[in-house]
Amino acid sequence: MSKHHEQGGPIESRLISLFVSLFFSVPTSVVLWVWANSQLMYWGGFLSSRYFFGCIVTFSVLALVFPHLFPSMLGSVWRAM
Repeated sequence: MSKHHEQGGPIESRLISLFVSLFFSVPTSVVLWVWANSQLMYWGGFLSSRYFFGCIVTFSVLALVFPHLFPSMLGSVWRAM
């Protein structure tokens, strides 16, 4: 039973990690959205704000589902940019 508790953790710890991850994922979403729009500006394109909010939701879901893997995924996004 303790192994199961260590892997998943209670819902409170997942919610806390979600709120902490939002501290990092929201600025990452902003930078990613602005970077993508600056690249699309040369071709006359533009990403609407739905893509921005979709990016935030995607990061939030990834942080909730994969709490231990999320920091490395976010680091990969920063390295790719």
